[in-house]
Amino acid sequence: MIAALRLPTRRIAFAVALSVLAHAAIIWLPQVPLPHPDLPPLPLTAKLEVLQKSESKPVAVKPRKKQQRASNPKPPASTPAAYNEPTAPADIVPDAPPSPPAEPAAAVETPDLAETAPVVDGAASVVAAAPVAANPLPRQALLTFAVYKGLDNFKIGEVQHQLEIGGDEYTLYAVTQTVGLAKLFKNLQIVQISRGKTDWQGLHPEHFEEERIEGGNKQSLHAAFDHPSQKLRFSHGGETALPPDAQDILSIFYQLTQLPMNRETIPIFVSNGKKLEKYEFKIDAEEEITTPMGKLRSLPLRKLHAPNEDGFEIWLGLEYQLLPIKIRVIERSGEAAGEIVISSIRIAGS
Repeated sequence: MIAALRLPTRRIAFAVALSVLAHAAIIWLPQVPLPHPDLPPLPLTAKLEVLQKSESKPVAVKPRKKQQRASNPKPPASTPAAYNEPTAPADIVPDAPPSPPAEPAAAVETPDLAETAPVVDGAASVVAAAPVAANPLPRQALLTFAVYKGLDNFKIGEVQHQLEIGGDEYTLYAVTQTVGLAKLFKNLQIVQISRGKTDWQGLHPEHFEEERIEGGNKQSLHAAFDHPSQKLRFSHGGETALPPDAQDILSIFYQLTQLPMNRETIPIFVSNGKKLEKYEFKIDAEEEITTPMGKLRSLPLRKLHAPNEDGFEIWLGLEYQLLPIKIRVIERSGEAAGEIVISSIRIAGS
């Protein structure tokens, strides 16, 4: 048979016959289902994108009347009030550039919460405008920090902050833990949670809790911000009067972005879950800092404290909606106990 198939005409006829038999088998033989596993549905995931750096120029404002310190070689070009101006992402390009005005307009101060309505019957009426935050917080944010001991580059831990805003409520999570070699000597984890309301004035904490786990030992505390009764109640049983703008030790880092920066100091009450203290932050000139994300422009705020008191300093990111990008803890001796420096920022819903 093999010798017969060597003829071209017979090989073609044989191939046609095999094709006819194969198609007949596919059409007339019963269908056999192929086995397949029951796969679970794919989870829905959300990705928080990195905020693009804005190259917009700050709005010109009146210079702040403040005597510069001798250590500053030259004063800042504008006061921190200009940093509250929201900027558009750099990748948004308008359809057509606006026409330049014929003459430069003089600076005019406008009211904060009111605007002039259109003229009706020859008379202008003033109506209250809906309050809007000068620098609104993002709806979602995930910030990761590296923790360094002292002022050295020896990394001993990591901190993650997660902000979630839904409607008029917010939740802030913070997890601090030792990593690497430091974890072998001190296995420490601190979890902090701040919950409350949010509006155009910023964050209003209602509940703060902290859990500290070290070497198998667990300690926890919490504080309730009872705004209707104007009381701050602690888990150890004590209570104190609650100022309307009081913050907890976690929410303060994000509430600072909502406060006006056109003054030399910012007074605010802060609770660490054990007590309530009055903090006062001094606003310094713009500063460029080095981070794992590169060099970033920042606005430093330094907590004023007596020589034998603890303190800390905060750097707010001018290119990242004034979110915290660096925090330094100062011991009573005046030396820096450690720093946490931003290594990653992801935000959504700005």
